[in-house]
Amino acid sequence: MDALSKQLGECGVGAETKKKLGLIALAPKLESNKNGTTTTVDSNLRKLNISPNQPIYKYDVKIACFYTNAQGNEVEIEFSKSPKKDSQHDRDKMKCQKFYEMAVNKTPALQKAGGKFFYDRQASLYSTTKLAAKLEFSKEASKAPNFVRAVFELKAVAESYQATSNGIRSTVHPAPALADKTLVEAISIFLSGPAYSNKNVITIGNCVHYLLDTSGINVKMISYDQGFRYSALGASKGVKSLQGTNKDPSLYMVTEMKSTLFHPDDMSIVDLMQSYPGFTPNFNVHSPAGAHIAKAIIGLEVYCDYGKNQNNMEEALIVKIIAFDSSSRDVVFDCDGVDVSVQQYFKNKYNITLKYPDLPTAVAKGKKGGKIHLPVELLKSCPSQKVTNNQMIGNEQADMIKLSAAPPHQRKPTTDAVAKAVGIAADKVYGFIEVEASQKVQGIILPKPKIAFAGNKFVAFGQNAKCPTDFSKAGHFYEAKELKNWEMCYFQNDEIQGLSDQLVAEMSNNGMRVAKPTISYIVKNDLEAVFKKAKQAGRQLIFFVIRTRYNIHQAIKSFEQKYDILTQEIHFETGEKFFRQAQTRQNIVNKTNMKLGGLNYLIGSNYLNNPRVLIIGFETSQTGGDIVTVGYAANMMDHYQKFAGGYIYTARSRDIYGPIIKDTLVGIFNNFKKFKNRGAPEELIIYFNGVTEGQYGMINEEYTQQVKNACSTMNEAFRPKITIIATSKTHNERLYKSEQGRISNLEPGTVVDHTIVSPVYSEFYLASSVARQGTTKAAKFTLIYASAPGKSMERIETLTNDLCYDHQIVFHPVGLPVPLFIAGRYSQRGAMVLGHNGPSITNKEVDLVLTNQRLGYSDKNLFGSRYNA
Repeated sequence: MDALSKQLGECGVGAETKKKLGLIALAPKLESNKNGTTTTVDSNLRKLNISPNQPIYKYDVKIACFYTNAQGNEVEIEFSKSPKKDSQHDRDKMKCQKFYEMAVNKTPALQKAGGKFFYDRQASLYSTTKLAAKLEFSKEASKAPNFVRAVFELKAVAESYQATSNGIRSTVHPAPALADKTLVEAISIFLSGPAYSNKNVITIGNCVHYLLDTSGINVKMISYDQGFRYSALGASKGVKSLQGTNKDPSLYMVTEMKSTLFHPDDMSIVDLMQSYPGFTPNFNVHSPAGAHIAKAIIGLEVYCDYGKNQNNMEEALIVKIIAFDSSSRDVVFDCDGVDVSVQQYFKNKYNITLKYPDLPTAVAKGKKGGKIHLPVELLKSCPSQKVTNNQMIGNEQADMIKLSAAPPHQRKPTTDAVAKAVGIAADKVYGFIEVEASQKVQGIILPKPKIAFAGNKFVAFGQNAKCPTDFSKAGHFYEAKELKNWEMCYFQNDEIQGLSDQLVAEMSNNGMRVAKPTISYIVKNDLEAVFKKAKQAGRQLIFFVIRTRYNIHQAIKSFEQKYDILTQEIHFETGEKFFRQAQTRQNIVNKTNMKLGGLNYLIGSNYLNNPRVLIIGFETSQTGGDIVTVGYAANMMDHYQKFAGGYIYTARSRDIYGPIIKDTLVGIFNNFKKFKNRGAPEELIIYFNGVTEGQYGMINEEYTQQVKNACSTMNEAFRPKITIIATSKTHNERLYKSEQGRISNLEPGTVVDHTIVSPVYSEFYLASSVARQGTTKAAKFTLIYASAPGKSMERIETLTNDLCYDHQIVFHPVGLPVPLFIAGRYSQRGAMVLGHNGPSITNKEVDLVLTNQRLGYSDKNLFGSRYNA
């Protein structure tokens, strides 16, 4: 993939395009699939009926404040179009809301129109009557000492919009950019009106509303003494144009329960620190207790509670804590040519004598890009901040997962109760929006594929009543591999006697041809020495058995990439179970055979049966930072049901996949060419996971062209059929099986492709797997591009469902088609390798070209194998 490195190096990555996308229609909508057992599906979607001929007017809102700068000149800052993010953006919205309420009090027309309920707290206002307003507020409107005045102005948008059936039709279009979403936006704001005015509700963003008092909801909330954190229960709300019951576009509201852990509002960071064990007035941030405290607080946004804006969060400086450093007494910096400590600076500048000069200082980014050090006792937490996964400590993450993983018979009524409590589920909103009960539809359950082991021995489904799609092996592996030169590695003096013999026996019982392994040891923590010796010995595989507490998995996989040697690791504790747990033995051996290039079972499918159909998946690991790891997988091995892949590092931008598609596909094509038995691909089916509806135009126009460019790079005559499908599990739609009034999880293989899907795109929801905990989350699939006619929803849905059975290691379907599921694992592997080694740096900047060359697999012998099984 040298061309990939060149492309990344030429800065195609992250460049914002000005081209207007979405003007070309997506693939035509296909007829619904009727081939399956019918089932009744309930949902968290409610149809909205709007009174006919109801005009809705849109207005631009301008809210600006004028301040005096250091030179004595007036400077205008418009808050209604705030470019800021996170807490700073939320604060600007609070200012807008305040000035809007002041305007309402002075403007009878606004009071008559419904006041604040129709305002999005930014730059748009919607009304059912015509309005006009321009007001100015003087010094009493702000506590800022340099504040002069504020302006509030309403300006009508050129066109008016009527909430009629014609208006609803205009909200959808086969070409995404030609859909007029104004009505959808307006109705969404109207529906949030009661929540905005509810004193028991806080709103995050525009569409997630949390209850302050949940006493009327039968859900146990959680609070923690450490950090004074508390869980909050809320509901998200979205408005969509969907197909509807008569295939006439209809508006629907989707509401989803949200359980979130929050930081306390407006709390001194010193008080937060004191709530954690091990706190002392001079604790070291590098000590175990100090590291624990730092982990819980780093990433928190705080406002500076000193100087002219003390006790004035509305105007105070907001920063994000990115690290902790030495104490205010010890940190010294240059101030006008003189070295001063942070402690001295605050005494000289603000006449503040610090009470805790020996506490670590908080590090934040300064206005000019440098770092600033701030005393923690002068900082307070900004309101309404969620606790991130990185900030969670102890059992917090596990507790929140349990809280969120409500079973369906609890989740649906709780969602309905919360939505009603926050005010977004009223039967009639403002007298012209009728909200129906949750939409029920008829779904179908797709037939399970046939699964065969060696000798065409077929599995029997239904042995497990709770998990009807689980199966057990029916014989030897369909293609069992040979393992002749390998070793089993322990830490020195930490061996499990007899494990190697038992492992060889288990592999043999599955049809593998296996020699006894050499036993090796990690001596004096020198893991790399094991790899060097294994490389010299030409090992096929190093099988590690390591106690959990040693935590060297990341290092093992990094050395695997460096030395190009296949590895497998199990925990020592798992090895001890190997002798008595048959399922543990089977899972381990399943993985080994796949790593070696085998095939554990064959899927009998009408659509997953063509060796000339190349199926590809792209997935990302969004772990934060400026580098994103894109994982990919394809059936590019010697058998069309074997999937392998890799990962690529790219810059974080609005377009993650675009810069790497062409050269990734060329690498896949070249690997595919090695296997003459497969022939040339006659069709490409490509899944992209994690994309949003706003990116459909980009996929349809730019990604499709990249795919065609990759094909022509191989051969001008190489023009396979192309099908591109967008996938998402981050949507808010929830589907449930409804049977005689009882709500339960969807049966595996349940598909819905009508009524609650797009009226103009081919879409379907698929619940492919059993939810082992909580409520099933069906994946959503949208057909973006199809180069040739003849596609049917039956083919696309059945192929997608059958692919979910092709994991090969676990003997049950997974929640996404395997090219995406495996691509996600490769993405995680790439992020792990990057985390262990760090990126390559050239001229003090990240060098993606060198990083991919140094840490990738594209030029390794392991590329084209399922090394990440």
